[in-house]
Amino acid sequence: MQKMAVAFAASLIVCLVSMYVNYQAYQERHYMEWSYRSHGGEITIEFAPGWHSVHIYAMSSEDQDSHKLVFSPALLAVSLFVLTLAGRAVLAIYSTGEPIKDFFILLACYVAVLLGYLVYDELRD
Repeated sequence: MQKMAVAFAASLIVCLVSMYVNYQAYQERHYMEWSYRSHGGEITIEFAPGWHSVHIYAMSSEDQDSHKLVFSPALLAVSLFVLTLAGRAVLAIYSTGEPIKDFFILLACYVAVLLGYLVYDELRD
């Protein structure tokens, strides 16, 4: 039970930081920094932990682009659940038995995965 609590705490920190980064990026550029984008004809939908964003692009000269950011508790809950399970799996293998060390090991793993994803995303573009 202690490993699950540590995994939940680390996952909550990661989700809250992600929500903050995405909110700030949206306020600056109308696009979230760390999100999954689904592109359609005149619409782009972004999904991120705790946020759901819809961008509708103008198809005629008299229309305007529309951007909308909505808090999504369902996306936050799913992200938190998935990260907690992944964190619990990591702690099952690499746990030191000390909650503070386990917490920081788990945060380091999350940061390594995030940086790896950002590098992959930059190379892909």
